[in-house]
This record gives sequence, C-alpha cells and structure tokens, in this order.
Amino acid sequence: MANFCCNTVHFIGNATNKKKLPELFAAMAEKETETQEGQLPPFVEATEGYMFQTALEDGVLFYQTKWSPNLNVMKQIADHYGLGFHMSYDELGNMVYGEAFYENGKLVDVFLEDSDFEQYEYQEDTEDYLFEGELYESDYDILEILMERKKATLEHGFMVAW
Repeated sequence: MANFCCNTVHFIGNATNKKKLPELFAAMAEKETETQEGQLPPFVEATEGYMFQTALEDGVLFYQTKWSPNLNVMKQIADHYGLGFHMSYDELGNMVYGEAFYENGKLVDVFLEDSDFEQYEYQEDTEDYLFEGELYESDYDILEILMERKKATLEHGFMVAW
C-alpha cells in the first residue's frame, strides 16, 4: 500500500483562467467517487501522478498522490489553463517535503534531502524533537526552518508571498 503525499496548490495568473478550475476539479472528484480510483484531467499525458481526494476550496487545491508530488501533471494543468502555481507537498514517511514554483514555463522545485532530515531527532522520553540544541513539539516547525534556509540560499530568488 502506497504512502500518500499531501499536496497544496495555489494557482497564479489570469483570474478568468483560474475561474475554469472548479469545474475541472469537481468533475475529477465526482469521477473518483464513482470509480474509487485516482484521477487525471483528460488532457494530461501521464501514466502516474494520479490525484486522490481532490478538493478546491477558496481557490486553493488540496489533493493526495502516491509517494511523491506530481509536478509533471501540475505543469500540464497550469499550461493548459495559461497559469502558474506555487505548490507545497509532504509525505514524511518517505522523507518528502518541499515546495515548487512554476511560472512562464520555468519550474523551481526546492525540497529537503536526507541530510536535512538527519539534522534533528525525536526524543522518545519527552515526545519532542531536538534541533540545534532546542526542543520542538512538532517536526513541522523544524522542517519549515530548514525549508526557509534552503530557499534563502537559492540564486533564483525563489521567494513567493502566499
């Protein structure tokens, strides 16, 4: 059984084009309910990256994929509608945690590597995480710190305001 990667996407670009997305994702969610299978938009060419539990809420897309994010699928959706996107994703069971930004045909994918995950450890006795001499209740707080550091070191200027 696959571990599921949680994906959150904010589409960017023309408001008229973004208004076309609810119909697409609602149809995909309905078809998933009927078939009990993950879905891809009909115009996407892919053999993997199926989307599960797709929901568009207040312009933000939430869905799951098996194991890892489906950046190729998201690029095809964005291109089809003339949009870009900012995506965050995680599947901590496989040490997958990152963010991707796509605009004007350029994809920047920033993700944590094994060495990043090795920078902190779980303290069973206190049920906290130890990172740089400090205890944290959640590993997500640490992961955000590590991501911000990684993004700050990029030459591309990958800084997106939500």
